[in-house]
Amino acid sequence: MENKDNDSIKKNEKRAIISSSGDLAEFERHISVSGSAKISGGKVNKSLRISGSGNINGDLECEGLTLSGSLKGSGNVTVHGDLSSSGSFDVAGFLYGDENADFAGSTQVGNILTIQGTLIASGKFKGGNFVRSDQGINFSGSSEINGNLSSEKGININGSTHIEGNVVAEDIIIGVPEKIKKQHYKIHGSIFAKNNVDVIRSHIDGDIKGKNVKIGRGSEILGNVYYVEKIEINEKTKLSNEPIQIELDEL
Repeated sequence: MENKDNDSIKKNEKRAIISSSGDLAEFERHISVSGSAKISGGKVNKSLRISGSGNINGDLECEGLTLSGSLKGSGNVTVHGDLSSSGSFDVAGFLYGDENADFAGSTQVGNILTIQGTLIASGKFKGGNFVRSDQGINFSGSSEINGNLSSEKGININGSTHIEGNVVAEDIIIGVPEKIKKQHYKIHGSIFAKNNVDVIRSHIDGDIKGKNVKIGRGSEILGNVYYVEKIEINEKTKLSNEPIQIELDEL
């Protein structure tokens, strides 16, 4: 599908071409695709709604994306609007969204993921070199991050997780109390919070630093633990070093 109104197209701007074996309908603000779809690299000046299976050949830019089927992209994806997926979403390159992102199915991003709004993942989530969401992150499924995880607001992880890099946010909560003794939360880097840190059943290779720090049962901290005001350590937590109190300007 290709819009013939060239007045609205910037000079030399490549438009994406969409084809489908099922239904393909264009409306004022969005394009609806069902069945098996193929999308060429380029720009779509509307929101995309995909309920079948789709393949993106190259980089894609669109005004919003709603997925209830499966979508696989070989390049980068830029979404100017909300991004919602309840199916399988696999992007080989980077993924950028300037609103909110909500992933309820299986999601994999090969490179950097940047969301200006909130990031919610309740299914299986795998991120690339760096995952950032300005307005907050909530992982309730299983997550795996190959680099750093950061937010200007809070990060809340209550599904099993494996993070290779650092976790940086205003407030950080990792883990939920449960009877299972196995550690579900593994951080190979450090945890840095401007305010509060609350972890349970977590293995941290690096340091923990926050204004107020609470470390629950079943945790193991190999690095140092730094706090400004309050520290609470469960008796069944393993610390390699004694906690260190610091000044606020050292956070």
